[in-house]
Amino acid sequence: MKISSTKINTLNYISLLLFVVFLMNFNFAKAQDKRHPVSEITQTAKYYSYQYIIDGSTLKNIEYFIVKDGSGNFKTAFNACEVCYKADKGYSQKGDKMHCNNCGNEYPIENLGSQDTGGCWPGYLPHTISGDEIVIQISDIEKGAYLFPPEPYSDVNDPMNLPPSFTLIVKVYELLLTMPTPAERNIRIFDMNAHILSSLTSNANELSINTGNLSCGVYMLVIQEGKYTYYRLFNIGR
Repeated sequence: MKISSTKINTLNYISLLLFVVFLMNFNFAKAQDKRHPVSEITQTAKYYSYQYIIDGSTLKNIEYFIVKDGSGNFKTAFNACEVCYKADKGYSQKGDKMHCNNCGNEYPIENLGSQDTGGCWPGYLPHTISGDEIVIQISDIEKGAYLFPPEPYSDVNDPMNLPPSFTLIVKVYELLLTMPTPAERNIRIFDMNAHILSSLTSNANELSINTGNLSCGVYMLVIQEGKYTYYRLFNIGR
């Protein structure tokens, strides 16, 4: 069933778009965790960054690393510490140790993971293993925001119509969404009163989204991909 054009209340539509912009600016409805394939982690530390939007003008790039020790255990830690974080120099790896780029102290990778605070060692960042993935909760990442400097933030685009490279097919009880390339995206469904009915984060470029719980009517699909936000109205009629 193709997407059909439907007359909707213009005021509701404009209000919904404004609400979506508000959501994107203030970082609501975020992913619940960061997932990293176990297969990509080796004894050479890999560094990652999570963009934490504080408000409409400020963000923090929270940095962390993942590395495997000599016994095959995975270690996750912030790329900053309680003592040297104001220097904003982070850590580099030297063999089986992590080296503080500010004071020069070095710490065996096998010893990382302590919940203690106050010392000069990579800040504690907990994780779990789920299947073949290392899972880090977003809430745990954001707890380390104080270790990183604030940066100006103004690069938020207004929502745009879904580009032709994205394909949306509406079926009776599901949406089939095809995207041009794999990339991390947050995908949400709103009703025309700006209520979030569904939210998921995925790296896949093909998704099937169950809509069996939605009644007949008009909805908005919103896709956030990095700094870009796309939307498409769709109609469910059974």
